[in-house]
Formats: sequence, structure tokens, C-alpha cells
Amino acid sequence: MDFEQLRAFYTVAQTKNFTKAAEMLHVVQSTVTTRIKQLEEKVGKPLFTRDKRSVKITQAGLTLLPYAERILKLATEALNEVAALQPYEDYLSIGSLNSIWTAILEPILKEYHYRYPHIAISTKTGHSADVIQFLLDNVIQIGIVYVPPSLPNFEVIPAWEDEIVLVSPPDDSIITAPHVDARELRNLPLLFMNWGPPFDQWMRQTLPRSFVPKLHVDKAELAIDLVKEGLGVSLLTRSTVQADLANGTLKEITIVGNRPPKRSAYIVLPRDKKNKPSVEKWLGLMQEFGYLPERA
Repeated sequence: MDFEQLRAFYTVAQTKNFTKAAEMLHVVQSTVTTRIKQLEEKVGKPLFTRDKRSVKITQAGLTLLPYAERILKLATEALNEVAALQPYEDYLSIGSLNSIWTAILEPILKEYHYRYPHIAISTKTGHSADVIQFLLDNVIQIGIVYVPPSLPNFEVIPAWEDEIVLVSPPDDSIITAPHVDARELRNLPLLFMNWGPPFDQWMRQTLPRSFVPKLHVDKAELAIDLVKEGLGVSLLTRSTVQADLANGTLKEITIVGNRPPKRSAYIVLPRDKKNKPSVEKWLGLMQEFGYLPERA
């Protein structure tokens, strides 16, 4: 397919307006109309229905849209990667979760940047499923996730294990005792962060089926801020709260009884990229920082 046709289609789908799409693409409206018509001829179905008042995407258009978005994204990434090599010897792109970037990978990234100035680096952030898709699309060379995939031609390397700990505000306003039985979590104002399997299985075993958390959040940084403000307590990975525990802005409450399982992290990379020098250097730094066991 013609990239300009796909770009015109994608832009019209986003704006729902041929005139605005033409302005964004810096072409005249008739050019956008022609490109859409040519694309419709190729797919054999109308992609938009339009009248004087509105432009609506058809079912065929909705089917094509995610593919067009990925094709354009991959084309952009490919051009960026090639362009990045212009003044550099190599290029490395790494994808991971926001919580892992913040708590674990940021110092490694800084050291890599200073130690290897002739390697260009880019980062991607998303959920584990997003990171795996980045790998499948060849957008990144290294993915670091909590949920290991089972994919042909990819290697999964077990990395560090992270404790899940209960934290509260430091002023004893919610929990006065230094420890709490896991079953008593049901009686606390729990700001719930789901750390995936096997954590969710532990929650089902520990708490009654009727349990509903006071607040459900999907970002560790948000849970930390809310705990500091006194809204409740939260179960978070030690790596995300270690700085706050050290400076006293959060307090750890020991869980007794059925303790939560540790959360394992995994490095995922294409087998044909494992011996790439930029990849080897990154894995070596993760070893130095203690997040990857010594390799045989």
C-alpha cells in the first residue's frame, strides 16, 4: 500500500474532517480526497461515508485502521533508527513498564548513556502486553516485563525478584501496630494495585470473595502519593517505595501469616539480537547493578 494513502486515511479517521486532514498533511483537500479514493479502490470497499455535515468511518475503515496505525508507526520507527545511526556506531531501544523505569532502570539508563556515548538509545513505556507488541513489531530490542511471554524466536531471561510490601503513612494514623495479619487487610482502607499473577491468586486466597478495595489504581506512583496523603495503605513492590521508606515519607508494616509472593521480572529479547554489542552492554550493566544473575 502507498504510505501517503495510508497517512491520509489515518489522518481523516482521527480528525473526521477532510479539510482539517489536508491542513495537517500540508496538502490541498483534493489531494486527500484522491488518496482516499485510490485506497478505497485497492481495498474494494468504502472507508468513509460522508455528507455535508459529517464524515463517518465504515466497518471496513475500522478494520483497516489499527493496521494502518501500526504500519505508519513502524515506518517512523525504522526511519528514526536509521537516522540515529548517522553519528553513532550502534542503536538500542528498550521497553518496560513505568514502575520498572522509575524504580530500577533509570540509573542503569544514565550509566549506559555516559559509558557508551557512541550508542544511540531510545525508550518505550507501556504495560507488559504493550512491551511484547513492541518486540514483535521490532520497535525495541530489549523488553523488561513482569509477565513472561511464550514466543518462538525470543529468549526470556529471569532477572530480579521484587518483594511486595505493605506501606502506610508514617504518622501511625491508619495502623499503629508494627505488623498486621494478612487476613486483616480486609479491614483496612486498601489502595489496591494489582501486580498480576501470582499476586492476584494470593489475594483471592487471603481475602473473602466479597472483598472490595477502597480504591483501585493502576499506577504505583499514584498509589504512593495517595498513601502519603493519608487516604489509605497499599501493597507495592519494594523497589518502588525503597526511597520513601529510607527517607521516612512512608512506613513499612510487616505482614504476618500468609505473606504476598515476590514478583519476578524478566528480560525478553529476540534470539538473533542477543549477541548484538549494544544489547550485551545493556545486559552487562544490569548484572553490575545486581538485577541480572551472572550468565554462563
